[in-house]
Amino acid sequence: MPSGRIAVSVATIGLGALQLGGVAVAAPAGGGGGVDGTSCTDARIKACVDLSENRAWLLDGQGNVVYGPVRNSHGAEGQETPTGDHIIQRKERHHVSQEYEGSPMPYAVFFDNEGRAFHGGSTDRESAGCVRLGPDDAKRFFEHLNPNDRVQIVE
Repeated sequence: MPSGRIAVSVATIGLGALQLGGVAVAAPAGGGGGVDGTSCTDARIKACVDLSENRAWLLDGQGNVVYGPVRNSHGAEGQETPTGDHIIQRKERHHVSQEYEGSPMPYAVFFDNEGRAFHGGSTDRESAGCVRLGPDDAKRFFEHLNPNDRVQIVE
């Protein structure tokens, strides 16, 4: 190796640890501001949601914010929005909830198999587990996210 240069090997290993030059280091916990000023830790994600701060961001999948933070609301007690890593399942521009009396869910982007989604609506009240966004923000999330994109939700 030429003098004056230092090689550092970085690789991801299981359970959120990083391998740095032979030393395992714990990755930042959720809420630690790990990806470009967000509360998420995985640079491969396309959306980050911080439930404790009611903020959400869109990312480019390489750790860079492309939109946000924006305000959101999330699941009420007993109907919590699930934390962790999720994969976008499908999108539906004019979705109407069958479970909740025909409630409109415009710009729905479903992130689990339980019917929870990013969608437009009032951010002034809690949801039944979805991540509710203002109308313009919901449209941006709908346009940016696609099936198989990764999202991370932290407390």
